Amino acid sequence: MRRDLARAALAVARSSMSADAAATRALPAGARVSTGGHPRSAEWRRRLGAPGATARSFASSAHGSSGPVGWKSLAAMCATGGGLLWWYDAERRRRLESIRAGPSSGKASIGGAFGNMKLANENGRAWRTDELKGKFALLYFGFTMCPDICPDELEKMAECVDLVEKAGKSIVPVFVSIDPERDSVRRVKEYVKEFHPKLLGVTGSVEACKAAAKQYRVYYHKTGDEDGDDYLVDHSIIMYLVDPAGEFVTFYGKNYEAAPMAEAILEQMKRVGH
Repeated sequence: MRRDLARAALAVARSSMSADAAATRALPAGARVSTGGHPRSAEWRRRLGAPGATARSFASSAHGSSGPVGWKSLAAMCATGGGLLWWYDAERRRRLESIRAGPSSGKASIGGAFGNMKLANENGRAWRTDELKGKFALLYFGFTMCPDICPDELEKMAECVDLVEKAGKSIVPVFVSIDPERDSVRRVKEYVKEFHPKLLGVTGSVEACKAAAKQYRVYYHKTGDEDGDDYLVDHSIIMYLVDPAGEFVTFYGKNYEAAPMAEAILEQMKRVGH
């Protein structure tokens, strides 16, 4: 789209240049060539603001070739190009906000009220998200056999939690397994403790984990030996912020670092007076 905007701006500039050239050719022959003391040279110097400038800078030569772009053409080109780029950026921001906001009701169709996720916590007891009621929570969906992405993201989550607590606030970090066939309760418990003492790990049946992932629009798919145990899980890399009422607030992608994410979370807490 930027390429189309650039072409549009170039077309406007060319149109302005053609108009300048046509106006110059319409002048009498003597007016198109600078003589130094010609009455028009004073007018050109006044427009340019430089005492040494002459009409030759703005007019065609005696052979009729086009001169450089005039100030009016440059101004038109800059104004048009700048306006088009501003419109493009504004439209892009509007579309991103509309995607994040979800339906016109004002709430994104992600997550939901507490109590919808029915999993098992790291101690094997039934766990529902309503246990988080009254607290902010940060959810991440992954799997314990993940070689690099999940460990990196959970380390970032742990750092973010510490920064939030350092600011005098609290948030519950939650790891939700999307690989229940290998992620037993015991395995998840051992895994999450490697990252943060407050990190809560939950898993469940294939159906329960699939329902939880669907609730938060999490994409995941097995790759490799799907029939055996030697496989990986391709999945979306997103952390979901949930408010004390259990409603989805916003999400943070892989590009977020721990410090900016903590600042964004603290700002969301401030908005709801938490």
